[in-house]
Amino acid sequence: MNTNDENSIDHIDKLLLSLLQKNALASTEHLGSEVGLSATAAKRRVNKLRNNGAIIKDVSIVDPKRVGFEIFSLVFVNLERDRRDIVNSFRKDIAENPRVTAAFYTTGDADFVLLVASRSLSDYDAFTQDFFWENPNIRSFNTMVVLDRVKFGFELPILEK
Repeated sequence: MNTNDENSIDHIDKLLLSLLQKNALASTEHLGSEVGLSATAAKRRVNKLRNNGAIIKDVSIVDPKRVGFEIFSLVFVNLERDRRDIVNSFRKDIAENPRVTAAFYTTGDADFVLLVASRSLSDYDAFTQDFFWENPNIRSFNTMVVLDRVKFGFELPILEK
């Protein structure tokens, strides 16, 4: 560990991050044995990674169908005008809406691309009425219904070169 910079991430930290991406509940004993450290040293490093923001959040990934979400839609949104206040207001709307499970501010054909979870197509239709049609700052939106999640996750290829 580089003690000169508390935010630096060395090879062992990258190994720990890679392991934690696969299983955030891995014991410090297991993590330490995988990277050649004691459990105490592994715990200290993981705590450092949490404190310096390298680890943003520990979550459980839930099977959407088990909790009633059958439909996912990619929604391409164009705002009425390119003004900072309008963009920031829409960012706030996105952040506050739990149905929007991922959102990206983009270049190209859309200002934003959203991933929206719905229980059914009629549920998605009701969502569009409330979220898009009622917002005067939205010029247009285009929906693509997801047929199958081919790959889904949050793991980054930390150890790839």
